[in-house]
Amino acid sequence: MRKLKGTAAIKKLMQAAPVIMIIVCVFIYFRFFRGVTIGHILEFTPDNLWLAALVMIGLFGMKSLSMFFPMLILVAASGSIFPSYFAALLVNCIGVLVMITLPYLIGRFAEREFVEKIISKQKNADKLREFKSDNEFFIAYFLRVINILPCDVVSLFLGSTDFSPAKYLAGSFLGIFPGLVTTTLMGANVEHPTSPAFWIAAVVEVVFAVGSALVYYFYKKRHKKDKNS
Repeated sequence: MRKLKGTAAIKKLMQAAPVIMIIVCVFIYFRFFRGVTIGHILEFTPDNLWLAALVMIGLFGMKSLSMFFPMLILVAASGSIFPSYFAALLVNCIGVLVMITLPYLIGRFAEREFVEKIISKQKNADKLREFKSDNEFFIAYFLRVINILPCDVVSLFLGSTDFSPAKYLAGSFLGIFPGLVTTTLMGANVEHPTSPAFWIAAVVEVVFAVGSALVYYFYKKRHKKDKNS
């Protein structure tokens, strides 16, 4: 009997943990990080590059649970903090993996009602259910590329639908990676906005955004055509 009660208590604790984590991160965001800029991040980041890397990765983790903190600011800030572009890109890659993993795990293990409540508050939440494919890797990749919903909401949703962890992580990361490369480069050259590297990264970012919008437009058009036929 005691064993059953203990198991039930552990189960309730596991179900409550995601809610508590998100509430804490939302509180921290509104208390300390609302309106934060790249300059603010640079001010409180340690001079020691190893500690700075840990702080940045921690901020990616907090961003994944706060639902508000803008990822692009973190990515660009890393480009400014680290003297080497490739070091900044590596930190951002690790940060993004943390950022897409935490909400996925919450979606996978939290109560479905809790996940649905969060997702339903989003403006384009219904669009998530439009995507039909047997290829989990493609769905994860495509949802990142078209970027119609916050990254964390997509992660929660895909976690709640029991996507394969390996296919989810691979598809999600590859969908985010092109923007990660260009935004890190822009952050590395933020003090030299007239430099060729900055403008090349900016143009590629715009082309990628426009291309993503066009891909989604044609996907919707084809989906509507298949639905009516």
